[in-house]
Amino acid sequence: MTITLTSKNQITIPKKLINEMHLAEGALFDIHIKGNRLELVPLETVEKIFSDEEYARLESVYQKEKNTAKKVTARDIERL
Repeated sequence: MTITLTSKNQITIPKKLINEMHLAEGALFDIHIKGNRLELVPLETVEKIFSDEEYARLESVYQKEKNTAKKVTARDIERL
């Protein structure tokens, strides 16, 4: 199966693959470079409901960090 990169650096995933992978509009992907290949890995998004205690801790971190730019990693999230 061949696809084309557009002038806007976009590709279209064929409907057959979308259906096979059970993807929907707005699906998120992680992308990896493997040698001379690109690998798209669909990410599953799960809604998280925070307890009052978790929300208070998040708010505290936000208040301390709101004026600084920082990358957030999975490890940072796990520490919450």
